[in-house]
Amino acid sequence: ALLETLRWGPGEGYWLLDRHVRRMGESARYFGFPLDPAAVVQCLEGAAADFPPEPRRVRLRAAADGGLTVEHAPLPARPAARWRVALAVEPIDPDDRFLYHKTTHRAVYERARASRPGYDDVLLWNPRGELTESTIANLVVRRRGRWLTPPVASGLLPGTYRAELLARGRIREAVLTPADLARAEAVYLVNSLRGWMRAEFTGCISG
Repeated sequence: ALLETLRWGPGEGYWLLDRHVRRMGESARYFGFPLDPAAVVQCLEGAAADFPPEPRRVRLRAAADGGLTVEHAPLPARPAARWRVALAVEPIDPDDRFLYHKTTHRAVYERARASRPGYDDVLLWNPRGELTESTIANLVVRRRGRWLTPPVASGLLPGTYRAELLARGRIREAVLTPADLARAEAVYLVNSLRGWMRAEFTGCISG
């Protein structure tokens, strides 16, 4: 199934709703799923009518037959400390189409997390030694005063918050390597659910 995870808040609704609907629509066209963007919005708004007056983590699934399912839970609290991250032991395959679409097929991310037990998240990299993303977020690095994020061509999911930050000019694309992490002024993970999460990098490729 296609998947989108959204943040909903009382009085503000769904954050980055248009970007989430657009991304799901692009993936639906790629995989040949029937999907009506208006029906997606209607489904989400209908579900929100029953939400309690507190921020929610909302998961939308679109099945191959076009069926839509919405699940929701309290929004997790923002972590107070830095997220400890390490590099995955093995590189991703940049030709894996599931890297570029958010779906329930998450084997590559599950293997990466399992490769580094004891860390909050794992950073993925490709055979060229280029960093891509973490298992749940896009990577942003501050280097020489500029905020940089790996390009989609390196092999990663184009996150909705990443797209918003690029459109605003807050960040720019650049090929990044583990050496950039070592000399970075700051390392963050970003996604539309939690926003900016400060990360602390440790570990090495060889394991």
